[in-house]
Amino acid sequence: MKSILKTALAASTGLALAGAFASPALAGGFINSSQSAVFNGTAYAGAAAPGSSSAATMFMNPATMTSFTRFTLDSNYTFGIPTTKITGTYTGASPLNPGLNARPLSGDVGMDYFVPATYVVYPLSEKIYLGVSLNSTYGNTTKADLLSRTSFLASTTKLRIITLTPSVAYKLNEMWSFGVGLQIQYASARQLVPLPPAGAAGAGITQADGWGFGVTAGVTFTPTKTTQIGLGWRSFVDQPIEGTTVFGAASSSNSKGTLNLPNRVNLSLRQTLHTKFDLLASVEWQNWGRIGHAALKNQAAGFPAVLPFGYSDGWFFSLGGEYRYNDKLTLRAGIGYEISPVTDAVRRASLPDNDRLWLSTGLTYDWSERLSINASYSYLHIKKAPINQTLTAGSVFVGESKADAHLLSFGLTSRWGAPVKKEAPVIAKF
Repeated sequence: MKSILKTALAASTGLALAGAFASPALAGGFINSSQSAVFNGTAYAGAAAPGSSSAATMFMNPATMTSFTRFTLDSNYTFGIPTTKITGTYTGASPLNPGLNARPLSGDVGMDYFVPATYVVYPLSEKIYLGVSLNSTYGNTTKADLLSRTSFLASTTKLRIITLTPSVAYKLNEMWSFGVGLQIQYASARQLVPLPPAGAAGAGITQADGWGFGVTAGVTFTPTKTTQIGLGWRSFVDQPIEGTTVFGAASSSNSKGTLNLPNRVNLSLRQTLHTKFDLLASVEWQNWGRIGHAALKNQAAGFPAVLPFGYSDGWFFSLGGEYRYNDKLTLRAGIGYEISPVTDAVRRASLPDNDRLWLSTGLTYDWSERLSINASYSYLHIKKAPINQTLTAGSVFVGESKADAHLLSFGLTSRWGAPVKKEAPVIAKF
């Protein structure tokens, strides 16, 4: 029975370190896409281009801070309502299969969540802009019934990665701006797998955490008054995790591992087609191929030493628009398509991720010169995800996951102080 559990852990426990959860409310892999009440309404089209009323553009491109002429505080709150249901049976010659198939199906393993995100931009001068953002960049939570059919493949999992990013931007001229930032992130993880036959939780990661560091960088290009282009990069982070692993009675309090998180590159466009309408577009590359497989050191006796991932790179394409209905109200909508880094060959019950379609809408109401209210809604339709996962010799789970998600976002954008004054040209008199 221990060999069964060890096989299951190798397939699932590594996902706790990664935060690779069954919730489809995330972007491809296990990126948390809930970063803005404005861009949630455009399927994140235009998220790295300048010209937005939302300071959340600095998340993907710190150079966009130069488009804010006043001290700006942007707060965002997203409520995620995912549904993930896994069906299937164990096949093969193992005598365990009848008992496993007699268990109930997993039900909805996704859990509702709340994610805040905050951005601050301070124009220090006409040329130099300072900013800071605080986000949950990866992670979510799932909880399967300990007696469900898939409980040996995926069980209780929790992870949060919180990232603080101080940034600075420089406005070279009306055409070009550049920005850089430092990612400072803290990760915490937990996952437990039930031990047969009673179904009590008895193996996994009881608690682990660690600090990681990366950078961000970006550039904006405004060739005309109606065309604004942004290119942003969030670097990879080799995220260390250290904590306690258990395997039955065995335990180790100094287990260590490193998760190779991806590079992300986003190219965005804001094109003004009419005084009332802007077309928005984005394409994003997510370098999930670098994740490889995570190795553990000092793990509990019997605990797997290598945690498999094997993802491919992911892509996200989106198109949207903003319509200025009047001086107070701006309406927006968008559509996106995401190619998941999780392929059929590596998909597991603990991360039944697949390609997804985004349908989004939202609005901004300018309450006053200083305060704007943002609201948006996105529906995510996730493609059915086949699962073919070996539990042990002669016992293979064959099934599929059906999932979707609703994302409700609300936010406030406040502006303070007077716009920065342009420096007067130096005039020499002779």
